[in-house]
Amino acid sequence: MSVTDAGRHRLLGPVDFEMTGRGLQGVLALIRTRLAGTDLPVKVGIEAAGHYHRPLLAPTVWPEGWQVLELNPAHVAEQRRAQGRRRVKTDALDLEAITELVLSGRGIPVTARESVIGELGAWAAHRNRRIGTRTATKNQILRPNVQNTSAPCVWTKEATPAALDRDTLRARVR
Repeated sequence: MSVTDAGRHRLLGPVDFEMTGRGLQGVLALIRTRLAGTDLPVKVGIEAAGHYHRPLLAPTVWPEGWQVLELNPAHVAEQRRAQGRRRVKTDALDLEAITELVLSGRGIPVTARESVIGELGAWAAHRNRRIGTRTATKNQILRPNVQNTSAPCVWTKEATPAALDRDTLRARVR
């Protein structure tokens, strides 16, 4: 963890802390003392790391008015490469990359998370409807029209499903 102002001057850190409530409260106290007397907007950048970062995204973790941004790990890696550290991966270098990304306005605000999840759900539902429509259409075109489903269906060599499919498709194309 580190604290940097908008002019890219490091105010605190890098500081390691234990990923517990007590550890985070200690770091927040340290940040508040460093920022005491200033009325600066605070942005918090958190790199997505599977389920490990999720406790830090809770709205009750950070003080009121602080903007929390979730960063894509691929963007952090790309920023590290842009800084000339392609093959080296350490927490300190990731911290520098995260700082640059946050200061340049990258990241998804955590408050927008619900709308992103809702939009993703809507796209998934739309895709499922499209697949259902496509499957129904294919079944209607490619399957023979059988009136009595209880009667056995006997196929001759000339009337195989593949032949019917070809003939049906040719007739529809013409």
